[in-house]
Amino acid sequence: MISPVIKLTENRHMETQNLIENLKIDVPIQPSPIILSGSVIRILKRKVFLQLFRILNQKTHNVLKSLRIINQFKNKYKAIFGEPLLSKVSQVDSRYFYRLGSPGFPSLASKRVHENEIARLVTSESNYGLRTLFIAITKQCPLNCEHCFEWDNLNKKDRLSTSDIIQIVREYQNYGTTQIMFSGGEPMMRKNDLYTILDKTEPGTDFWIITSGLGLTIEAAQLLKKHGLTGVMVSLDHHEPLRHNQFRGNQNAYKWATEAVINSNSAGLVTALSLCATKEFVHEDNFSGYMNLAKDLGISFVQIIEPRAAGRYKGKDVMLGDKELQLLDEIYLKYNSAPKFKAYPIINSLGYHQRKVGCFGGGSRFFYIDTDGDAHLCPYCTGKTNNVLEKSPKEIIEKLSNKSCHVFEKSMI
Repeated sequence: MISPVIKLTENRHMETQNLIENLKIDVPIQPSPIILSGSVIRILKRKVFLQLFRILNQKTHNVLKSLRIINQFKNKYKAIFGEPLLSKVSQVDSRYFYRLGSPGFPSLASKRVHENEIARLVTSESNYGLRTLFIAITKQCPLNCEHCFEWDNLNKKDRLSTSDIIQIVREYQNYGTTQIMFSGGEPMMRKNDLYTILDKTEPGTDFWIITSGLGLTIEAAQLLKKHGLTGVMVSLDHHEPLRHNQFRGNQNAYKWATEAVINSNSAGLVTALSLCATKEFVHEDNFSGYMNLAKDLGISFVQIIEPRAAGRYKGKDVMLGDKELQLLDEIYLKYNSAPKFKAYPIINSLGYHQRKVGCFGGGSRFFYIDTDGDAHLCPYCTGKTNNVLEKSPKEIIEKLSNKSCHVFEKSMI
């Protein structure tokens, strides 16, 4: 006897295929970047270990102490992620990516992120650098997204010039930021400016864009790669085309998103999908359909975002309940660790980590700069401190450290 869940999943898959055919959307199966060879992962673990050891030994000049601290790192990693180090890895363009919030290895950026984390553990330094800086570079966007956190600022005159953004990027690179993600609005509305900005960066940082997929043609993807972009995170909020289009308020949204992924893969960029997991979406069959599509598209990462009552959702009952949160945590662990799903993309779930160890926002490891250049704890914990063009990175982060997340405690790790 076929279980109702399996039958429902099969029906959903058939509905999705029919919708794709009716909308004439071509979604070919792409080669998976996920590494299945255990020997490659074992060698990679040794190389990561050696990089950590060299940095630590330069600090401590003590082999035994360095080895003990590495063991602390392993325990710290498991406490945050709930799984062993490097259980699943994506390989793109001769680099290895095992966390969406970590730069690819080997690289100067990956060395710097290790140096930053070591500074937290073994020195009295106050500057730990940043893991990730989110910069909204434009207010322009043709979509009408249900959950938009920049809703009140959309389609007004942009205030950040190209030179302003270059100044911000350089200052935060000097501060030790190892990953910068450009968002909006729709950042591809300023694609020519993006080429210029990327040309003015220094080594030691991975650069990403967070996009709806609008305008990310194969030519644009190749140019972004040429100018130094590392990866593309494409917002896709349902595996069924019509439901994603409805959520995004545009009948072309699904087509833009899937074509952008295919073009980014072809250009040699790391690709990720970002999913806003609403109450309506959080069901086992929806995750099954979504992850199957992500696998077929050759995605490296799927980021799960939990809805917050901010932006266009302000004042609305959108927060997930205990049952939904429990399912999200189960999905995270299952797809990242279970042998059955070893060929699937790596899931990144900020909420999973935050419920275990607190929030990493507010300058602990990341924060958000809005379209006016004002600093916020994150895109959802709005409440600006100072403008980043007027204050130094150290001053901004000191100001942010006095604020707190509206949902989670601040992380002490």
